[in-house]
Parts: sequence; structure tokens; C-alpha cells
Amino acid sequence: MTYFVLFLGLCFVLGGLAVAYNPSLYSGEVGLVLASIVGSGWLLSLGISFMSLVLFMVYLGGMTVDNVYSFSLVAD
Repeated sequence: MTYFVLFLGLCFVLGGLAVAYNPSLYSGEVGLVLASIVGSGWLLSLGISFMSLVLFMVYLGGMTVDNVYSFSLVAD
């Protein structure tokens, strides 16, 4: 179980780095989704199920809408 939590932490950091250091907006969105899913799984493995759901619904939903709006502005 400890290795699983450490693996999720590592994936969360890698997802955050994919968002921060990616020059393409579309690939950064993939990193954002990865970081949100892994962060939710990390909280779920620690027994914090409600906060996991809140992170997944609010963070991923809000940031995806924001990024889709930004994509439409860039493509215009």
C-alpha cells in the first residue's frame, strides 16, 4: 500500500510538471486530467473520499471549461 501511495504521488508530480512545462495547450490539458485523476486516487487511498470527489468534480470540471475557452480563443 505504501508503494501505491508513493506511485500516485509521483504520478501527481509528473502530471503537474506536464502542465507547467508543456508548450502546447492541448498536451497541457492531458497533464491536467492526469494530475486531477491521480490526486483524487491519492486522496481516496488515504481514506478521504469526499475531498477526492470534490477535487475531481470542481477542479477538473472548472479547469477543463477554462481551458476549452482558452483553446477557442487561441484557435480564433
